[in-house]
Amino acid sequence: MAEDASDDIEDIGETLRQPIVAVTGHVDHGKTSLLDLLRSIGKENQTNVMNREAGGITQELGVTNVPSELLVKAIQTMPFKEKPTFDSPGIIFLDTPGHESFSSIRTRSGNVADIAILIVDIVEGFKPQTIQSIQLLENNNIPFIIVGNKIDRIHRWESKRGRSSWQSWNEQSEDAKDMADEYYFKLLGQVASHSKFNLSKYWEGIKEFDIQNDRLFVPMSAKEGEGLQDLLFVILAMAEKFAREDLIIHHEDMAEGYVLESREEIGVGKTIDIILTKGTIHVGDDIAYNSNDGPIADSEFARDSTSVRIRSIRKPIGMAEMRDAGKRWENVQHASAASGLKLVIPNMKEIHIGSKIFFPKPGDDLQSIIEEMKLENKRIRDEAPIMCSICKEVLSRKDFSKIHMNPNAKEPGFSTGCKAAREIREGAVVKARTFGGLEAVLYELIKRKIPISHAEVGPVNKRDMREVLTTKNEEHKFLIALAVKGNPQVEKELKDAAKSEDSVDFHYVQGDIIYQIMDQIDELTEVIREKAAAANTGPVFRPAQIRYLNMSFKDKPAVFGIQVIKGQIRVGQELLRNDGSGRILGKISSIGTEGQKVAHEGEKVPIQVNVRFSRSNISNDEEFYGNVTEEDSKNMKKVSLTESEKDAFVEIIRIHRDVLEEYSYGFGWKP
Repeated sequence: MAEDASDDIEDIGETLRQPIVAVTGHVDHGKTSLLDLLRSIGKENQTNVMNREAGGITQELGVTNVPSELLVKAIQTMPFKEKPTFDSPGIIFLDTPGHESFSSIRTRSGNVADIAILIVDIVEGFKPQTIQSIQLLENNNIPFIIVGNKIDRIHRWESKRGRSSWQSWNEQSEDAKDMADEYYFKLLGQVASHSKFNLSKYWEGIKEFDIQNDRLFVPMSAKEGEGLQDLLFVILAMAEKFAREDLIIHHEDMAEGYVLESREEIGVGKTIDIILTKGTIHVGDDIAYNSNDGPIADSEFARDSTSVRIRSIRKPIGMAEMRDAGKRWENVQHASAASGLKLVIPNMKEIHIGSKIFFPKPGDDLQSIIEEMKLENKRIRDEAPIMCSICKEVLSRKDFSKIHMNPNAKEPGFSTGCKAAREIREGAVVKARTFGGLEAVLYELIKRKIPISHAEVGPVNKRDMREVLTTKNEEHKFLIALAVKGNPQVEKELKDAAKSEDSVDFHYVQGDIIYQIMDQIDELTEVIREKAAAANTGPVFRPAQIRYLNMSFKDKPAVFGIQVIKGQIRVGQELLRNDGSGRILGKISSIGTEGQKVAHEGEKVPIQVNVRFSRSNISNDEEFYGNVTEEDSKNMKKVSLTESEKDAFVEIIRIHRDVLEEYSYGFGWKP
């Protein structure tokens, strides 16, 4: 089999760089655990990244270099008659976030990678981020391997550390093999449903492998250390056979990479951590990079043409993960792709972490890279949630200009009355440590219909505090800081403001993990609405429309899956039937599986309702309305509703007036 994997690899004297492998998949399916296992085969560094990462989830790109000598050592344990050989000087692994909010980072890592491994919990199968990842890989034509992780969870499976998973699969009991095959065939079906590819176990499919139509399956247990050598073998076989042209080093190429970290280091000065993905760099080279002020390069096309050069280049020693290398670095005069590096660069402005960086030489096309950096800044601007000045709908800036106020829009969403609308620059202020973190927060705010007034990478400052004070709507008055804080003076002012709860001017939301941030916002929003309801200034429940997803999980009390079609539902809200009866199905007693209080438009979640499902007569695809109490309906004229909430409320009023004959319901409200 080793010969089959390498027969077509020709030795024509090229110099190859390391293949860059993106590790992606659903959160909690074992991506970072796999990389911890990889690092454990190197004696110099056995850092457990899972223990270092906030909340045990990846929120940034992590880089690990596995040198060729360790690859050879691992692959030699494969049960082959003749041991395979490869030309690659190692493998660079990129650990990408699995959380749905970080889709932009997965996109960037996919653009960088030569090959990818898609981690799937073999027992759980595909999850939403798995589907998103496989579609991203297919759209970018990136070869990928399906890793069926956590085989140790299979009933009666007996793992053995250091053993090949191919060998292990064949040595299991018949019961364990039957169960493993059952999970494998389920996975095979999911791959076929969500992509164009056929899946096969690598030891059965590698001989007749067709890169256009096939993908290989590698079972393993990152927890028990079983099957690592199988994965490394398949990665190198695929990379050198099907991505070889991309691995050949062309010394004339302009060097480029991605910024992973930026900091001031005592005795050193300004440093950045990067992954160099193309070309070669030397001490003294110029750089071009992105900042909050726009692109910076030694060029007439850049907003700032201050010349900035590399003072020194450092490489991590051994297998140190870039984020955990500490003092384990060595100085070099030059470095080639692909490699993780620390660069010392005096006089550099605040660089965008997560953005591209370039190293132009005399004669290179500077204008094209300046335009590329401008587009990167524009992406953040386009995805920012803003509010329409006429209908008060909250949507992304891109959708506002291209769809909402454009009568010629090809996609649905044009609003006839909003052709002359403008965006209202009022709302939350968002700060984050990285580009990807910023995009993740904006993604979550759009789901919650919270507009922003300002968003950028960097620490909290006094300008941010002044800007959030201009926001009038209490439900949008958030100063959000993901993995950043302010300077000591700003932090003191923020803490003092937080203590004065009776006279709070804005809500400061800070945390290191995306779901911590959003949980705080959801809780604060709940409190704000409850206070508004108590003061008769606004409703507790807002109009909504949901659809039953034809899946029930429990009979009494009923637990079933729904999708929020319009508006948002919350715990305690009654569900109004849309079957002509005007009856209440029941009251929502819980949402999701982790204490969620609100589900927003577009979300698919299980809900618990205080009825017996078998007696509810719910039909497939039946739709319900999130009811608004009669008292709240009279206050709705004081409330700013989104377009979808208005649509839902029109139907709720119709049911109350026409079916239930409550003629004063919603009195005074106009759409």
